[in-house]
Amino acid sequence: MDHVVVMAGGSGTRFWPESRMRRSKQFLDLTGRGSMIRETIRRMFPLLRRENVWVVACEKDAPHLSARALGIPAGNILLEPEGRNTAPAMALAVAHIAARDPAAVIAAAPADHAVADERSFRSVLRKCFRLARRTGRFVTVGITPTYPATGYGYIERGTPFAAGGDAVYNVRRFREKPDLPTARRFLKSGRFSWNSGIFFFRIDTFRDRFARFLPGIHAEMESAFRHSGKKTFPARLRAAYRRIPSISVDYGILEKEDNILVVPSDFGWNDLGTWRSLHEFLGKPGENVAFGNVLLSDCRDSLVRSDHGLVAVVGMEDVVVIRCGDAVLVCDRTRSEEVKGIAEEVRARFPHLS
Repeated sequence: MDHVVVMAGGSGTRFWPESRMRRSKQFLDLTGRGSMIRETIRRMFPLLRRENVWVVACEKDAPHLSARALGIPAGNILLEPEGRNTAPAMALAVAHIAARDPAAVIAAAPADHAVADERSFRSVLRKCFRLARRTGRFVTVGITPTYPATGYGYIERGTPFAAGGDAVYNVRRFREKPDLPTARRFLKSGRFSWNSGIFFFRIDTFRDRFARFLPGIHAEMESAFRHSGKKTFPARLRAAYRRIPSISVDYGILEKEDNILVVPSDFGWNDLGTWRSLHEFLGKPGENVAFGNVLLSDCRDSLVRSDHGLVAVVGMEDVVVIRCGDAVLVCDRTRSEEVKGIAEEVRARFPHLS
């Protein structure tokens, strides 16, 4: 059967002060539709049974992971002792799913992305599930780029995959986040997609590549899972996590793997990585976007949010103003990437506000 694993281990420091150590980005309601993780899961339900939707997150985030609120069984919420990036997270999920459904095909999806066209999104997922099951290959979702983004990784397309039908390609290579001239060259070539971070695989494929490319982590996880179902399992898993390195599936497996497929897609995807990208997702150029008790006078292209009290802004353009709890952020909208640095400084100087 088909399963989805929602990866919910990120921190989202660029969304400080709403995103804090005690509440990461994926648990925020950034769009007004509900928390990011809840929206991610909701998009899957017309396609999959609730019993086949899984979440992997850190133990520290357990207070935000109500099975009832997420609409999935409590046993499908898998908690890591600590974050070690996506490769160990997916190994943990694969081990649990394999115990129930050893022939499963799995989609791994980030918990904190936004999608405008959900019908098209699910159509792409159906296609990728079929491809992964039939070919035994890893299948990735590429996003058709609309501008030379420097904040995304890229997938370079190779030759068409003739046995895959329309718009399926062999992956030539993955490219890291480029500088602006390189991103412009990527866009001009027409051969590149943004890397959505969504990928599909059969369990047997993942296990084979995980053991081959990440043998140390594989051995630690295998050793821990020999105690699965026993009282000793949590301690064994915690000990394994203390010893394994932090590494992503992209770097640890996909960049070493041959014969990966990519399906270029356009379903209104946005990774909502900064306050600027949230503004662009919610509003048109020149528009203001406001949440909470906000008064704007003679403002343009601004994002203003307040979780309590009143925020009034006069005569500003391209500005972000966020009031959340005991902190306020004001920044140029085009410099939203720099909020990550501010969040790190807050952690060092004012840890109680981080």
